Amino acid sequence: YGLRRALVTAQVALSLVLLVGAVLFVRSLQKLLDVQPGFRPEGIVAVNVDITSGKYPKERRPMVYRDVLEKLQAQPGVVSAAEVDMTPISGSGWNEGVRPDGFTGESKNSMFNRYGPGYLKTMSTALLAGRDFDARDTLGAPKVAVVNEAFAKVFFAGANPVGHTFRVEGEAGQPDRIYQIVGLVRNTKYYELREEFLPVSFLPIAQNENPGNGTTWVVRTAGRPQDAFRTLKAAVAAVNPSFVLEFKVMTEQIAESLQRDRLMAVLAGAFGVLAGMLAAIGLYGVIAYMVARRQNEIGVRMALGADRASVIRLVLREAMMLLAAGLAIGIGLALWAGQAAAKMLFGLKPNDAATFVAASVLLAVATAAAGYIPARRASGMDPMDALRME
Repeated sequence: YGLRRALVTAQVALSLVLLVGAVLFVRSLQKLLDVQPGFRPEGIVAVNVDITSGKYPKERRPMVYRDVLEKLQAQPGVVSAAEVDMTPISGSGWNEGVRPDGFTGESKNSMFNRYGPGYLKTMSTALLAGRDFDARDTLGAPKVAVVNEAFAKVFFAGANPVGHTFRVEGEAGQPDRIYQIVGLVRNTKYYELREEFLPVSFLPIAQNENPGNGTTWVVRTAGRPQDAFRTLKAAVAAVNPSFVLEFKVMTEQIAESLQRDRLMAVLAGAFGVLAGMLAAIGLYGVIAYMVARRQNEIGVRMALGADRASVIRLVLREAMMLLAAGLAIGIGLALWAGQAAAKMLFGLKPNDAATFVAASVLLAVATAAAGYIPARRASGMDPMDALRME
């Protein structure tokens, strides 16, 4: 009997560890799903194109991209469209050291991206100050940039940076590149949802001196993005049918970025439920065995006037003692094991009190249910039958 109690206590402790993990990962996923990325992804489809087959010279590529953009914008159901180097939350990016004007210390890293006119409107990202890129920002015009709030916080102590300049260290043998800040935009996620907002500097795509053989357009549609694939493909084919296309719905791209978090939540939840069931079965077995061993005692108590409620409390007290011992051990183990999962959580700490309370309550309910069945059976036995049993 003592060995059975020890095994059930260990089961309860392990169940608590797994239940804590399950609750942590589920709550972490929920917090990620509630994160605002800084743009409205619903209704947006990203059109990635490879124009290598066209064998266009570098000077010709921007004109080809403009032709495609015009065709896309003319399609029925298209609300707006714009060109961009990299869509947000795609896992792609680049960073460089930046020094604002008048700054004499070491440069700090900023993320970068390029986009064309209409991008902020298409993504529903708010322009807070200054202006957006437009037709005046050509290859031969002064270099300009639009920065986000995190950039202003890191490099200008949160002040409005519009009108200021910053420099990026040039390549070997080249002078530093100097950009004038013409706009300030709302923060948006860059690599993934779980990151803090990073400082980002956006450059006009028209001022890219080395356009490649591929680019991306973000297209906001009035209906379902998937329904626009055929018309968007026809629009690109009108420029050159040999271009290679790939479509990506923005909401699906964000969902794919959360696959690891969803998998961890599902696995942790499954193991937590399984462990809870095993603990409940073990508790049921131990309590049933205890009732069988103490039938004479229970019969005597009932013969002396004990009511059913007192017998149920007597039996459940044993279950609660096992639960308390298991919880004491499990909490310590969960706090120790939680440190390994800390980096996989978003918005939560592995010692989150609400999580431990929730997991303990779930386990207590399972324990009460497992102990109540044999307790009720014990309270319903005939005292004389119990006293006759050896």
